[in-house]
Amino acid sequence: MGSIRGASLPRRSLCGAVGAALLAASGAIHLDLYLTGYRTIPTIGWLFLLQIIAAFALVVLVLAAIWLPSPADLVVNASGALFALATLGGYLLSLRVGLFGFREVRTTAGIVAGVIDVAAFAVLAVAAVLFGARSRSSPSSLSPSSAPTSPPGRAGAARRAHPRPAARR
Repeated sequence: MGSIRGASLPRRSLCGAVGAALLAASGAIHLDLYLTGYRTIPTIGWLFLLQIIAAFALVVLVLAAIWLPSPADLVVNASGALFALATLGGYLLSLRVGLFGFREVRTTAGIVAGVIDVAAFAVLAVAAVLFGARSRSSPSSLSPSSAPTSPPGRAGAARRAHPRPAARR
């Protein structure tokens, strides 16, 4: 069932909450790896720290996007999806050819983080495409000046024929 703001709030809430949880899980894995030794790797350590900060900032924005108007939820969900895809791309690049002189080895944490990033991308991309498209076409996306107006009809003519008396003081 739709609402005035596009897709129904329970479906948007579910997609937003799942997407935010997956981004938080990815950020938490990177935080654990950062604290257990990745911070000492030149360049990679700073990139891990940046990934952690960005992941948790996006968690807050994705959760806030549930309640924001249509352009904001589309942009935030798409940003979260692209962030998860970029995180996965960085991992695969460091695993296959190396990144900034660092070559990753295959670990359980890396595989779990990769699966979580794929899931985060899928959930947030679906949220951006489906719910963003619905909310862009919803009536609430029209500004009051561009909203269609109906002719006044008989009720409007009756009001013009019999104006309200002025209030007495």
